[in-house]
Amino acid sequence: MKTQKTIITLLFLFITSSVFAQKDIEKEVNETLWKTFVESWKANDHKVFNSIHTDDVLRVNAWEIKVGEEYKKSNTANMQKGSGGTAERNIQFWFEHRVYSGNMGYEVGYYKISVKVPNQEEQNYYARFHVVLRKESGQWKIAQDWDTNDINGHKVSEADWAKGKALIF
Repeated sequence: MKTQKTIITLLFLFITSSVFAQKDIEKEVNETLWKTFVESWKANDHKVFNSIHTDDVLRVNAWEIKVGEEYKKSNTANMQKGSGGTAERNIQFWFEHRVYSGNMGYEVGYYKISVKVPNQEEQNYYARFHVVLRKESGQWKIAQDWDTNDINGHKVSEADWAKGKALIF
């Protein structure tokens, strides 16, 4: 009986410490990666945005696959082109699943992009994403990024977005 209590206590302590460790990593990822992502994306800062992606990043969406330098060059071109516009844009995330092991992480969730052009109604766009993260030289970076706005023939919508809680920076 005493052995069972000891095993249960040790198991409880292990599970509790694992949960707290995951939460600590989530907090670190939020502050060092996702906050930087949001700020650099909103500011069209391609240098900072590209710095939070690994050099061999794999970017996949419904239209194409881009790897490494090809993806970073497209970010540079798109962000430089968009830097002079009058539209205000914002991106938010909520996470459905997050798991980490050592220097690797895997996160699944949804994002919402809001675009407000002066004298026009705000437009919102929604998508689901999967990312693989890798910690390099003490910094969390995106190693693989996949997203889609259509899941099994269902367009990702405000209703999908409303199921979660956005991470606000």
